[in-house]
Amino acid sequence: MSEPAASPPSFDPAVVIRSRAYISALVLAAVLGVPISVIAYGFLALVAVVQQYVFVGLPEQVLGGPVPAWWPVPWLVLCGLLTASTIRYLPGTAGHSPAFGFKTGGGPPSGRELVGIILAALTTLSLGAVLGPEGPLIAIGGGLGALAVHLAKKDAPPMALTIMASAGSFAAISTLLGSPVLGAFLIMEAAGIGGMTLSLMALPGLLASGVGALVFVGLDGWTGLGSFSLALPVVPPAVPPTLATLGWAVIMGVVGALLGWLIRWVGLSLRPVVHLNRMLVTSGLGLLIGLAAMAYQLISGNSFTQVLFSGQDALPDLVEHATDYSLSALLLLISCKAFAYGLSLSAFRGGPVFPSMFIGAALGIVASGLPGMNLAAGLGMGMGAMCAAMLRLPLTSTLLATLLLGVDGVAVTPQVVVAVAVAFVISNVLPVPGPKGPVAPDAGGKVHHRAASKSGHASEMSSAGGSTGRDRWIAWLFIIGSSLFALGAVPSYAEAVGLRLCAITFFVGSLFFTSASFLQYREAVDALPFLGTKRRHSFWVWAPRNLGWLACAVQLAGTLWFNWSTGNALRVNLSVALTEQRVWRPDALGSVAFLVASGVALRDAGRAIAGRPRPRVWKIGVINLAGSVAFGVSALAAFVIPSSGAVWNADLATLGTLVGALCFLTGAILMLSPESAAVSVPADRGARP
Repeated sequence: MSEPAASPPSFDPAVVIRSRAYISALVLAAVLGVPISVIAYGFLALVAVVQQYVFVGLPEQVLGGPVPAWWPVPWLVLCGLLTASTIRYLPGTAGHSPAFGFKTGGGPPSGRELVGIILAALTTLSLGAVLGPEGPLIAIGGGLGALAVHLAKKDAPPMALTIMASAGSFAAISTLLGSPVLGAFLIMEAAGIGGMTLSLMALPGLLASGVGALVFVGLDGWTGLGSFSLALPVVPPAVPPTLATLGWAVIMGVVGALLGWLIRWVGLSLRPVVHLNRMLVTSGLGLLIGLAAMAYQLISGNSFTQVLFSGQDALPDLVEHATDYSLSALLLLISCKAFAYGLSLSAFRGGPVFPSMFIGAALGIVASGLPGMNLAAGLGMGMGAMCAAMLRLPLTSTLLATLLLGVDGVAVTPQVVVAVAVAFVISNVLPVPGPKGPVAPDAGGKVHHRAASKSGHASEMSSAGGSTGRDRWIAWLFIIGSSLFALGAVPSYAEAVGLRLCAITFFVGSLFFTSASFLQYREAVDALPFLGTKRRHSFWVWAPRNLGWLACAVQLAGTLWFNWSTGNALRVNLSVALTEQRVWRPDALGSVAFLVASGVALRDAGRAIAGRPRPRVWKIGVINLAGSVAFGVSALAAFVIPSSGAVWNADLATLGTLVGALCFLTGAILMLSPESAAVSVPADRGARP
């Protein structure tokens, strides 16, 4: 019998701390804290300068007046294009994807990768994506710390690299979160460090963080550019905790967990789509973020900057003027910010802390009007719950919410702890959001997905690759058309641009609908199993017994009726009779066609999945059927009364169009997911606009 192998020598942190090498590491950490904090301060200052110039100074120079609501849209498209280019063409992946929160594994980035991290974060943060600077700063500080060790000693042990990389990360965010200790605590909890190892790693980091804090304060006084530290100049007075506030803390924890899960689901679900074509999809996501910010300004009258950016600069103003916001404005702000946040998580580069705190603060302001609640408790509970849901770091989330409120944070600590605990537990109980399959790595190029086949299915496509490319075109055409219909249905948009331009918006959107529907019809024709090669290439094929073909053909007819109705709506001075004949009737016929097509497609999808779990195509069918019902309600409400020439119910007609367009937009976005192509589906792929 062979003897057991000798166990490796145990690691004793206490011996390391007393060693001369560790003392030298402490000195080096203090020295490195100066240049790293200077670089971090310069990065934050550059982001602030670019933001101020692009969104304040430039529109004043170009337009000579107030910043229009559409101003952020082209900049967000440029933001997506530049960020995607950086990720794809520069070494590395420009840092970790923020959709996964803070990632501590893999070691610090190399010197070559730092360039991509800095450029991707600069474009993301400067041009309006909804992410914070803490993630990139941690990566930059860690990379610089490791690079300094490599330059000083190429054969340095791994422990030395780890310690100095941590010290660099500490210094980079030394005052970003309002306290050097809080930033250090964030890094240590994310890394899961404990015991004596905590002291071993923390001492150089805290030393570098303290030096960095001094540098930040000195640069603030010397340059006058700002402190870039999260703080609330005006803090609402705290009220001692009561049973009522503790009860509401449970509710806030549940709401924060559910909203955080929804945001993470958006970000993680879109990541596979981003990998299909990073340049195109990231630019498209930037477009949607810009449209969300524009819609918020048009509807609420408040600046689009509240939806964009990390929320760090907008948070103090939101809290100071909390009583000036109506309930509807706050709910709209939360919806738009959460939507833009989820989209930003999927493809851009940044940190998840500050947007979570901003959304949580808005939730707290909403809750402050509840019986037995107060503003300070609502703010603390909201920020704590959202941070716990998004970061999965309960201790850091509690500190973030309480320390930000200053002295009053001590009084609301019990409620914050309850909200954080509830949000953390529910977030871990809920199913993991996003695709069920393995998550694609952060790669710069494309990731190709192969559609799974099903033998014996009548509508199986012969070429999965061609179908996948056509499906993406169909989805994007429907996304653009639905977005234009939703935009045109926003009342403030018509007031801002005029009825003529609003009617053009609907007409252009209908053209995108028709283009997508025609491609979908051709896909259904190509999938018919009993057609010869010549008939398959015919423009018109008659196959009403095939539900997939029938759904696509009826849908195409509906889009043509919408082309006719929206085109006639561009004409002015139409009589009541002509308006009813040329606008309302084709609009009603188009809505009926959409309703029939959605019902047929849903029936075909349900028949194809009998006895098995409902795949994505069935869910898309349900969403699109709901959108078709909303369009039908809009058509009925838009009936022109012959006696007066007035619309029967204009508000209901507008609301139906908006809800229907948003449903179609959701279905089209889901259609981009590779999961929809990996399931054997009917010929029309079950997708409506």
